[in-house]
Amino acid sequence: MTSSFCVAEISAAQNDSTRYAIEVKYHQGIVVPHHTSMTYLINDYARGGEINLIRQRHKAGLWESYLNRPETGIGFWFSSFGRPDIYGEGFAIYPFINFRLFQLGKLNAKYKVALGLGYANKPFKVGENTYNTVFGSHLNAYVGFGLRLDYPLTERLALSGNFSLNHLSNGSARKPNNGINTATLALGATYDLVPYKEPEYKRARPEASKAREWIASVSAGRNQAAAYNPTIYWSGSITASHLWYKTEVKAYGIGLDLIKFGGAPLASKNFQDIDEHRDYSFSDDLYAGVFGMMESHLGSTALYLALGGYIYHKTEPRQPVYARLGVRQKIAANIFGHFGIKANFFTAEFIEFGLGYRWRYKQ
Repeated sequence: MTSSFCVAEISAAQNDSTRYAIEVKYHQGIVVPHHTSMTYLINDYARGGEINLIRQRHKAGLWESYLNRPETGIGFWFSSFGRPDIYGEGFAIYPFINFRLFQLGKLNAKYKVALGLGYANKPFKVGENTYNTVFGSHLNAYVGFGLRLDYPLTERLALSGNFSLNHLSNGSARKPNNGINTATLALGATYDLVPYKEPEYKRARPEASKAREWIASVSAGRNQAAAYNPTIYWSGSITASHLWYKTEVKAYGIGLDLIKFGGAPLASKNFQDIDEHRDYSFSDDLYAGVFGMMESHLGSTALYLALGGYIYHKTEPRQPVYARLGVRQKIAANIFGHFGIKANFFTAEFIEFGLGYRWRYKQ
């Protein structure tokens, strides 16, 4: 019964021109010492591996056909950080996309983008692990970028060489939060579940679009504003934006943000400059901003990047501009959930989760 089911699944995959594969990789490299203390503490390489479940769809009319048929999937990453007694090890699970760059004969060049959740097994702890200023909590966000070369040996097996940059931090949910970055080289092998030979095809172009859309969203998150103050604050935002679609899969827009950055006065001042007798009000945490944004649609998922500037604040921001990066996932016809990071250009301020509504008033 089980074997019959597997055969049926494989047959369906072939008829749908969908490829499924499993990839394993071993990586080794360096921890990038972006803070002075790390230079003296790191005494070893970063080592670890990845396991990726890959799907590649070739059927006409799918969003992948507009992006040169990339690979998508779910991955698991783990790594040491050059000092296991202080920084421990990190783990992450994430969705990813391998975009195609070029092909020379059988050699394929691709680049990878991944965003997911990470876990650090040895974070900062008062009295026990005070040298670890990179992780203030177990739970973190993971971001990965990579370049890779794939070469098929058979219709089932391919080898790959990879260079990747990986980042793990908690978005200031807990302090300290300097985060950690690794730069690694990797060797990998990919095994296809059924024999695979890449079909010939021409890249499709997305149709031009004149669609117009309003988006409204509400988000919330938790953050620690300063390392010397253990209080965990609520942060969040209310956002309204307007999108102009250039194609079916890409849109540009402008918008307004109302942002509450919990504990903002503490985050923007040094310890010695804080007036410990002053009571801060709700308005001290409020900011308003205008932004420009880009949104790319990958089926029911959308990736967005926004760059903005503050037009109102009671507490001086650390920088006059800010950035937001995140993922929006369709839940119902016009409703989406989203995960994002609010940051100035050098430091994440908080991670936010929320709900939003799309109103497309022009097709």
